[in-house]
This record gives sequence, C-alpha cells and structure tokens, in this order.
Amino acid sequence: MFKSGQSRMRRSYTTGRLSLVLALVFFASHASAQSTTLALIGNVITFPAPTATDYVNGYVYSASGVTFTVDATSDAGQPTMTTVAIKSTSANLGNAKVLADLQWRRSDLATWNSITLTNVNVEARSQTYNGLNDPWSNTIFFRMKLSWTTDSPATYTANYTVTLSVQ
Repeated sequence: MFKSGQSRMRRSYTTGRLSLVLALVFFASHASAQSTTLALIGNVITFPAPTATDYVNGYVYSASGVTFTVDATSDAGQPTMTTVAIKSTSANLGNAKVLADLQWRRSDLATWNSITLTNVNVEARSQTYNGLNDPWSNTIFFRMKLSWTTDSPATYTANYTVTLSVQ
C-alpha cells in the first residue's frame, strides 16, 4: 500500500519456470489534500508450462491476475481524478522473446494490449472521499503470445510498474 507523499517503494519476486518477475512501484501524486492508497493483490504473475493446445491457440494465460484497489483515506473537499497505469521496465522478456508478446487487459474489458515501456492508462475514475468510487478496484489479467517457430524452451521474465496518480 502506498500513501501519497511517501517515497517510492519497490518489491521484486522471483518464481519458477515460464514466469514473470514483477517489480511494483506505487506512486500517488498530490492534487489537493486528499490522501490515497493503492493496494495490489496477486502481484506475482506465473504462467503454466504451455501445452500443444496453447501453441495452436497462440497464447498461454496466467493463472490469476493482479487486483488493484484505490482508496481515498482523507478528504480533499471535492472529487479527484484517480488513474491507474501500467508499463514494463524491461526491454524484452529474455531469451530473444520480444516485450510485445506479453499482453494485459482489464477484467471488465475483452481487448488485450501489449505491454510497453511507457505508461498506459488501465483505468481512471473520479473519486470522492467516502462517496463516489471510494474505494474502487479492478483486476489486470495477463497472457503471453506463443510461437512454435520462435519460442525456445526457456524461462521468460519481465518487470512491470503499476502507477497511481491523483489529480
């Protein structure tokens, strides 16, 4: 959890075969006097070993997603705009696998997006302390593109950042 005004915090986790190592940075900028927290659950994303069917379908899906919750913890006296964004801090997935092969989507949307090196908004909501959208949450799911011809058996890893901004 991260409150606005605090310094950045970074966590890294390593998991087994065909997994992602995740680094999370929580950040909330000052808008007015509102203090806001961002909590993440399920921050280690692991993919199962792909099957022949996964290769035929072209994707392997993570077993779970990352759930985020945005909570206003003090009053700004007016609604504020809270935005959650995602980006990768890794240039590739290792072992000659391109970063764009890692994709994400919000749980309430069907569209998949390739992760990039620049922040992409996941969701934004107007939030009023103890009122409208306080707290609010969603889940980010992940999948990895697969190719019979270019993906060698290996462990692929990447870091990503989830950012909260408050305006």
